[in-house]
Amino acid sequence: MVVMEDLGNGPSLAELLLGPDQDRAESALRAWASTLGTALAATLRSGAPAEQTKLTAGLVPLTSLAAELAVPVPAGLDDDAAFVEDTLSAASPWLAYCPGDTCPDNNRVRADGSVHLFDFEGSGWRHAASEAAYCRAPFCTCWCMAAVPAELLASMEIDLLTVLRPPRPEEFRAAIGLAAVSWTLATFDYFRSFVVDGRPVGPPEAPADGRQYVVHRLAAIECERDRPPALGELACGLRKAIVARWPSAAELPTYPAFR
Repeated sequence: MVVMEDLGNGPSLAELLLGPDQDRAESALRAWASTLGTALAATLRSGAPAEQTKLTAGLVPLTSLAAELAVPVPAGLDDDAAFVEDTLSAASPWLAYCPGDTCPDNNRVRADGSVHLFDFEGSGWRHAASEAAYCRAPFCTCWCMAAVPAELLASMEIDLLTVLRPPRPEEFRAAIGLAAVSWTLATFDYFRSFVVDGRPVGPPEAPADGRQYVVHRLAAIECERDRPPALGELACGLRKAIVARWPSAAELPTYPAFR
């Protein structure tokens, strides 16, 4: 049975993050994280994803960009991509039905502060860490991506984990970082033109420019360099090369609500 619901005319989380009300934006971020955790908890079970993302394909745009920027490419990239891929596709107690695109504009924030998610066209059975990465990265596939104060970002992840209650929570938290790496690899073919052509991320109200966006995504890989070391080394080299050529790419702007 399909149930249709009118979510009303409330703002999206994106509109609040791009607006002037810090308290409302903070409350909405935390409600969003809790809502996402609740959605994942409803289907959390043991199993393996039905489909496996081939992350090695994402190495091609990375190494192509490295060639253009004269960044050395370390050995071991295929092994690292396979490690990330195998970790997130293996049978685990963290399989969940994931929305797949929980960006700040794919929801409505109602007057009572509750957040209602929509846009499930990319939904499917995946490792729940792939969705939790949206709290840590944050917002792995969205044009509306900017810096969140570190304390608030940490609180969002705690809020999600509190309602999700994943088995073996420390292992699950370690998988979140690899999921952020996975998102960057899976989408880097699209990101590459942000650097080469200076293409904008999205509409004019996007808070970061394309190169700032890519540098931030590369930093998500670099943060995990102890586990996929070759990928971390390449991400570090690319990040430094981009910033050296385009210094304005160094710092990701903060969302207007937190300035």
